[in-house]
Amino acid sequence: MFLFLQRYKKIVSLQHLTQKTNRKALIVRRQHFCMKPSHYAYFFPLTFVIIWGFTFVWAEQILEVYSPITMVFIRLCIASLFLYFFVKTTKKLQKFEGKDFRLMILAAFAEPFLYQIGESHGILHSSGSFAAIMVALIPLVVPIAVWMVFGIRSSWTVILGIIISFGGILYMILGDNFELVVDIRGILFLSLAILAAVVYVLCIQKLLAKYNPFTIVFYQTFLSALMFLPLFVSTGWQEFRATPFDTSIYTTLVMLAILGSGVAFICFVESIKRIGAVRTQLFTNLIPIVTVIVAYLLLDEILTWQKIIGICIVILGLFISQIELRK
Repeated sequence: MFLFLQRYKKIVSLQHLTQKTNRKALIVRRQHFCMKPSHYAYFFPLTFVIIWGFTFVWAEQILEVYSPITMVFIRLCIASLFLYFFVKTTKKLQKFEGKDFRLMILAAFAEPFLYQIGESHGILHSSGSFAAIMVALIPLVVPIAVWMVFGIRSSWTVILGIIISFGGILYMILGDNFELVVDIRGILFLSLAILAAVVYVLCIQKLLAKYNPFTIVFYQTFLSALMFLPLFVSTGWQEFRATPFDTSIYTTLVMLAILGSGVAFICFVESIKRIGAVRTQLFTNLIPIVTVIVAYLLLDEILTWQKIIGICIVILGLFISQIELRK
């Protein structure tokens, strides 16, 4: 009887320890996805929002000269060189373990590889403004993916903020008759970009537990450039040789590479680390606002009252999503 009680106490103790460990793991995952951010942490999402708001306009200008494959390959090569010298100079580069490197390959395949194919072809068959607006669908999908993969539910304020922000985006893009006429190819390619972005976020969330953002962004950019190489050789090389050198186009390409694929991605990954994946993705709702303003200033697109009201609705949703309610 005494031995039976001892064994029973051990079993109960192990069960209690297991439950405690599971609760701790759940808390850690919640901290990753739904953590309460500091004010300083918002520097990173605001930075990548501004940069990526410009990149849609830059890409639209470059696609008038180069095909999507050529543009993306050159962009990734320039970004890889910039990031390599940066991580080597600052000594930020870390070595990947075997299984982690396989996850890094999957992340690089999702984004930039698949994402850039979807985004660049989407812009080609629609416009930079519409592509930026489609990308704003990502915050709607990420909380669902996080819940399905990690079992983490977002707070109702985050969900409400997402819905309001997306409503503001729809209000900006729908015409007076609430009709949207866009090439179906543009929608399909941009849908591919959205799916790739969600897979990327889920992969990066795991890698951030061991590796710094600089290492992750360098490897994802370099690996994705290698993935694009066969496509560039088969479809883009002849176009690249036949196209005359244009200083303004290459200046835009360098900005697109260093800022869009380098600085912005580092800020994006750092933002996931500091404020969580769901809140970081919600900030992408601000990208169409930046794109619309930049297109108005640089491409003479019309900034209507409808777009201005839509911008205000998006910002309102963003603020609601950041509210922390005490139980």
